[in-house]
Amino acid sequence: MKFFDFIIFFDFLSNEVTGMIALKITGLGSFMSRLFSGNTFDSFLLSEGTLQMGVIWHVDGRLNRDFFEKDVWEDPAQRPYDYTAWSEIRPYLRDLIRGKKAPVSFQFVLHLKPELMEKMLRKGGEDDLLSSVGAFVLTIRYKDGEVSLLSGISMKSFTMNKNADILWDKAIRRFLEAKEIAFEPLA
Repeated sequence: MKFFDFIIFFDFLSNEVTGMIALKITGLGSFMSRLFSGNTFDSFLLSEGTLQMGVIWHVDGRLNRDFFEKDVWEDPAQRPYDYTAWSEIRPYLRDLIRGKKAPVSFQFVLHLKPELMEKMLRKGGEDDLLSSVGAFVLTIRYKDGEVSLLSGISMKSFTMNKNADILWDKAIRRFLEAKEIAFEPLA
């Protein structure tokens, strides 16, 4: 099931007001397997990440223009995003983590792919927010044997309208439920 497949069943008209949510993952092993070996998070791009092992690895997910030929860089069919797809970077991160000893910590800041964000906003009747919302953000943190998720919105311009936040927070919960990832609110 793709990320957006379950959103079509989602009640966007609820009056529940939320905001940024923090969740604790309760099934650590299953989650880690899905994060680094499965395609569960392939609807996301990596904005940035830090992985603390024997050394600290910092990953800037923004694509490096100097690496690409001009025709590839300028062709949206070959380079559709400014950030690397999670599916492309995931194997490298998995290789760094492999071993007998768990990482000290990690943090990955993911952005939902823009076309999925646009579909979600349109489906929720929030077309007017398309020019204001830069990204739907999911931050994944691991430390002391626990994983937490934090939802957020990156805005291109200020707005008092919090409907995008509400849509995204609900979508994160639905996403985790659809993927059978156990979680609880973080106190």
